[in-house]
Amino acid sequence: MTTPSSLQQLKELGEGLVFSGAELVDFIKEQQALERADRQAERDAKEKEKEREEKEKERIDRQAGREAKEKEKEREHREKEISSTKLKLLRRRKKDRLKPQRKRQRDKRRRDRDSMSWNRDDRS
Repeated sequence: MTTPSSLQQLKELGEGLVFSGAELVDFIKEQQALERADRQAERDAKEKEKEREEKEKERIDRQAGREAKEKEKEREHREKEISSTKLKLLRRRKKDRLKPQRKRQRDKRRRDRDSMSWNRDDRS
């Protein structure tokens, strides 16, 4: 809608172009229609820009979501590798700790077996 001041300006402009009566009214209506079309074009351009920005934001959000999922998968993979490595180390440490103990047990069994064989020999 044309404001009163712009209507007055259009009237003065039309009179300056030597329009009067019906020609002046037609001139003012044409100018108002052009202004309305310009404002509508501006609104449409703003709407398109807003839609473009929203689509870009959605694209960025989707990309960020994909990156976050990828990072989470990488983190889980690293955790699995770490836990697997820790488990291997624990098994190795346990095995290493048991080696001397097993050796002592084996030696004790040998000594016991040897002592039993000596005892058998003594009885004969």
